[in-house]
Amino acid sequence: MIRPLVLSLLLAGPALSEGLDLSAADRAAFRAEVRAALLDDPSVIMRALSPDLYDEYAAQDRARLDDQAALFAPTDRGYGAEDPRLTVLFFEAYPCATCAEAWVQVDALLARHDDIRVEPRFAADSGAAQLLLSVLDREGIAAYRALRADLMAAGTQAELDAALDTSPRVQDRMLRPAPSIEAASFAALELQTAPSFVFPTMMVQGAVPVVVLEKYATR
Repeated sequence: MIRPLVLSLLLAGPALSEGLDLSAADRAAFRAEVRAALLDDPSVIMRALSPDLYDEYAAQDRARLDDQAALFAPTDRGYGAEDPRLTVLFFEAYPCATCAEAWVQVDALLARHDDIRVEPRFAADSGAAQLLLSVLDREGIAAYRALRADLMAAGTQAELDAALDTSPRVQDRMLRPAPSIEAASFAALELQTAPSFVFPTMMVQGAVPVVVLEKYATR
């Protein structure tokens, strides 16, 4: 998993080139190269700072992923390949300040790779999650995806409330178990941020560019 320490170091690029005899342009280029390298393989930081701790974290993450293997089963909510080489989970929440931005990167990834499937999963059990599943059952996949896009665009609770108030769709009385099950898996994986991407062998928290997703997806 990309942990907060790694993310903070990724953002520390301006300090990395201090003390080097470089022009301003060379220093900026150096910082960009370092940041790109760390995004490509952020685990190098953890390995360098504490190899034993990195190995321990990696083993713990693999064990948690093994325990949650059933979460990768295809659902009607998935996007992309029907018979995928790789399935990636996308944990989302409502509201979410960066989920819509992250999903743009997912769309770009799927457009480039027709052998990848992305399965949305709920990071929390909520009224929005129950409404989405109600719409999926009652109105079908197209209506579900349209509503999901509207709700995902809501970055704040006020915006989400407004989107729900203006939605013509009505939730049925059934409480579906998927949101609570998926939220429990989110907690069991020790994820803390929505969006989060879960690959079969690794986890990435937060919105990341498509080029980074692509590198993880094609390893």
